[in-house]
Amino acid sequence: MTTFDELKNVTHGRFISELKPAFSLHKVITAPMIGAFGGKDIEGANLALGMSFLPKPFMMIPEAHKHDFDQFLFFISGDPNNFVEFDAEIELTLDGEVNTITYASWIYVPKGLMHCPLNVKRVGKPVIFIDARLTKEASVGPGFQG
Repeated sequence: MTTFDELKNVTHGRFISELKPAFSLHKVITAPMIGAFGGKDIEGANLALGMSFLPKPFMMIPEAHKHDFDQFLFFISGDPNNFVEFDAEIELTLDGEVNTITYASWIYVPKGLMHCPLNVKRVGKPVIFIDARLTKEASVGPGFQG
């Protein structure tokens, strides 16, 4: 089993990193994920990112929390021919307010904002989920493991 700390994309020069597959702790997510690990991949990079394919409903993150960095969440259709043809229902709590997402979207979560639970309630068609964070740390979660 590969731990998060052992995962490493392959660096090609100072500014390019080749993405390698990783696996989610969530049993529902069976397709390999990809992640950009900030400064762990490319020295000085201020972005950590994870991308996964969500095929069915599950509770992704059950508890509210906050970060000391800005975060951006993307939910788009898994259909590569039409990223906005969205057929899912996702509940995300932001600052105590439950939001129901039924459309392709991106969400800004400013540093310090309490957010979650994040519940993928219904999936008619698979969803691509992208979690991007403005941080030098490789803080893509809830945990890449394989």
